[in-house]
Amino acid sequence: MPALLFFGEHNFLIQKEVQRLVAEFKQQQGDLNLAILEARESDEGKIIAAAETPPFLGNARLVIVRDFDFKKSSERLANFVVNVPEYTTLIVTAKAADARTKLFKAFRDNGTVKEFAPPKPAEFKKWLAAEIARAGLAIEPAAVELLATFTLGDCAAAVNELAKLKTFSGAGKISRADVRALTHPNLHVSVFNLTDAIGARRIESALADLHDIVDRGENLVQIFFMVVRQFRILLNLNALAARNLPPAEIARELKLHPFVVQNSLQQARNFSEAELLTAHAKLLAIDVAMKTGRLNYSSTNPGEFALALEKFIVSFA
Repeated sequence: MPALLFFGEHNFLIQKEVQRLVAEFKQQQGDLNLAILEARESDEGKIIAAAETPPFLGNARLVIVRDFDFKKSSERLANFVVNVPEYTTLIVTAKAADARTKLFKAFRDNGTVKEFAPPKPAEFKKWLAAEIARAGLAIEPAAVELLATFTLGDCAAAVNELAKLKTFSGAGKISRADVRALTHPNLHVSVFNLTDAIGARRIESALADLHDIVDRGENLVQIFFMVVRQFRILLNLNALAARNLPPAEIARELKLHPFVVQNSLQQARNFSEAELLTAHAKLLAIDVAMKTGRLNYSSTNPGEFALALEKFIVSFA
């Protein structure tokens, strides 16, 4: 009576694992006894009914429940996991799973629980190298490093970018310049690069980064709050780094992606604590001005708000 729980933020690998199990099942049993349910559209009764249905013209059944919300987990479903029919394999996927719940404990004690956590930088680069080899691509080590940074540990994004680079390069070797020219950095990376340029006092580069993000059609207010978030991260990193905590522990404490911590620790060295506090105060002033109407902003007329961000960047000159 197999019952499997796959959870974690690494949705790409969860999907890959589910696809592998579905392919194996179809090869052995066909697809008559395969049921894939969306948790938001299926209550516990529907899930249990699908899993209890005897296989038709076969001897096994596979039931997959996608994106389950553990905040809605019930005792009824937990009790069922203990008694899943022998002919059924029940797979539940979730972004997060509360280990304190009866449902989680039912999976843990009567089936299999597997967490798919975001990959650490070294793990992601190893995975990326394997994908590159599988695709038969020739790529410079520096290009791999830049692609890993641009995609920020996002396997799905990396696969898409590799397909684009493969089309562009043909049989040629992919260079760092190719990656920079063809790959749009993750928005978080773009904001990180902007903040990094500010810290290094490369003001023209920081302004160019801002204009590039805006030209890509990103929402200016979203960019602003991501800049605010990055400076808050730097403030927190300053405090935790002073306690000599290792990066992995800092990532856990701040609930940040390991890539963000690894890169931001280097960036934080470009700012003194006083500079970070001053930057935060200036960003707060922009926020207050926007919310009180002293700073006008609309998606069709972002000029005044853009000018405020530009003045913030130039203040570091």
